[in-house]
Amino acid sequence: MLADLGLTASLKFSAVGIDGCRAGWVAAFQLDGEPVLALVKTLSELTPHLSHETAVMIDMPIGLLNDASSRQCDALARERLRPYRSSSIFGVPPRAVTRISDYPQANALSRELTGKGLSKQSFYLFPKIRELDDWLVHPERQGEWWECHPEVAFAQLNSGIALNASKKSEAGQAERVSLLADVPGVDAALERASQKYKRKDVLPDDCIDALVCLLTAERDQHQRIVIPAIPATDARGLMMGIMAPA
Repeated sequence: MLADLGLTASLKFSAVGIDGCRAGWVAAFQLDGEPVLALVKTLSELTPHLSHETAVMIDMPIGLLNDASSRQCDALARERLRPYRSSSIFGVPPRAVTRISDYPQANALSRELTGKGLSKQSFYLFPKIRELDDWLVHPERQGEWWECHPEVAFAQLNSGIALNASKKSEAGQAERVSLLADVPGVDAALERASQKYKRKDVLPDDCIDALVCLLTAERDQHQRIVIPAIPATDARGLMMGIMAPA
């Protein structure tokens, strides 16, 4: 938890990477020149340490549609991740579907609106999708928030080639950590997190994903790309684009 770090109210992060985990969210940021991984239950807990200029990259859909069409950013991201990791990009259902907390009802509405059923894996993300969707239009929200898909980010760091090994495997995790060379202290940060948090709350791959989101957030604008280059906006005015290292 952030409170355990003894942070002063005046401390503002310049960049933050966030990934969803079983106990809430795991946030990665720099503290005294070293990366730190902290568990937060809600996104609002980060607000005291964000400024209007803070770059925030989060592994969760930003911008939802109201009809049966697909987000262009998802289609383009899948193309970049073929042949190994394209399935890691889930189809994002219409906003109305994500608002339903009962799976059979959500599945029925998805079929009605899009003609497609809803996977339970996608349904289990709905609470976090709703939290982020509402937080982004909350008046107290601080920071410049962007969607950042870790597998797309790692592919970019790997000369544009999607990684073959699963992020759940030891080999896959080692490969991903090796691509985080631009964030010194990653190994120590992961070790501290493994000692501090239980696996039932935060998994190693959650932490690695948060760190690659942080790496992306720390890069200058000319060192990042947006997929697509000109993102569309949803009915709430949220941009539907995936940010990644250039």
